[in-house]
Amino acid sequence: MKFTPFLRICLGAFLVDFAVMIFITVMPFYVYRQIGGGAAMSGAIGASQAAFYALASFGSAWIVSRAKNGMTFAFVGAAAFGVFSCLFPMSRNPYVCGLFATFAMASLALVWPALHAWVGGEPDVHRRGVRMGWFNLSWSFGFALSPLVAGPLFDYDYRLPFLLLVTLCALCAVLLRSLPNEKDHYLPASAELLAARAGHDRASEMHLYSAWCATFVGSVLATVTRNVFPKRVDELVASHELRFLFEDVPASILTVNAATKYSWLAFALGVTTVICFMVLGRTRRWHHNVTLVFWLEALAACAFWALGSTRSLAVMALCFVVTGAFAGVTFFQGVYYSMANPDHKHRRAAINEGLIGVGGFVGSIGFGCLAGRYGIAMPLHYTPVFIAVMMVFQIALLRYRHEAVGCRL
Repeated sequence: MKFTPFLRICLGAFLVDFAVMIFITVMPFYVYRQIGGGAAMSGAIGASQAAFYALASFGSAWIVSRAKNGMTFAFVGAAAFGVFSCLFPMSRNPYVCGLFATFAMASLALVWPALHAWVGGEPDVHRRGVRMGWFNLSWSFGFALSPLVAGPLFDYDYRLPFLLLVTLCALCAVLLRSLPNEKDHYLPASAELLAARAGHDRASEMHLYSAWCATFVGSVLATVTRNVFPKRVDELVASHELRFLFEDVPASILTVNAATKYSWLAFALGVTTVICFMVLGRTRRWHHNVTLVFWLEALAACAFWALGSTRSLAVMALCFVVTGAFAGVTFFQGVYYSMANPDHKHRRAAINEGLIGVGGFVGSIGFGCLAGRYGIAMPLHYTPVFIAVMMVFQIALLRYRHEAVGCRL
């Protein structure tokens, strides 16, 4: 099989997100064990990462969209992420670690808008959907598999995950450097093709803002499972309260290696996202279907309430599956609708990534501070209230955008 540019960008996306999820998985446990911090500290570091990622993404919206070759920025971002992530475990000072973690995550703001825009450059709307499906499947597969490697490596020696991470980033940087310029790779859309997709692109414009709002909510929930909830798993393992289901005496395997146990949950979330991307890339019924998003959002609210109460690993895994499905569908829709207008796709891809960063900030700092003050269960039990408010806001944005786009077009 020919190693085409599309295959290279998919492999690069797999490698970089495998590396990113290594860092996300082990960062909280490094804070707990090597620094002596808790949920508030890991949440604060995660919030700093998300905030600067959002700022860098919004900033890159102007830079990358005007670049002659966006892959140059993607190459620099992947290399910088590897360098700063490798520096993170070289200090026990929480401020120094937080600084390196923040720089590492902010570097990715140069990577993802450029990669999404390159894939979204396909002028045929249906072929674009298929290609975006395969691309998202590639990076999400790296997200899903990574925790199964990162957790056990960290429990064996906390330095090993970071060594693997920097190696993967180096390989990814080489692949991204080999990609051709987007403007040279794709042929311009014909007049017939532009006319055929006009109605579809108009509907995507109408759903764009509401989809961005849902992407923000999905990012908040996913971030909480990564930066705050690991403390819950760590506490249950340490106190011998973690159960597979509802048995009275815990199995001996559940009383040690909290990072490995959490990695099973992270895998459940990641593999669900993979499945979602596989389905969404091959179907069209989800196009402009806001009802699907609302049903998944309601299920996610129930899942978070359950996470605040349960000690069952199986129930936690089911809740992570629901969260992964919601985050996967909302992310795919947000990116897909952002690609509808080719004149603004670079900027909108960056805005979409920026909203993911804002969601990560809110999830980390908000839930992290509440968990540190009132315990992990409190913010999880009140998550349905937050989700209900955001659903009302999504409906309002959908109506506003319908009127604005309808009048303009």
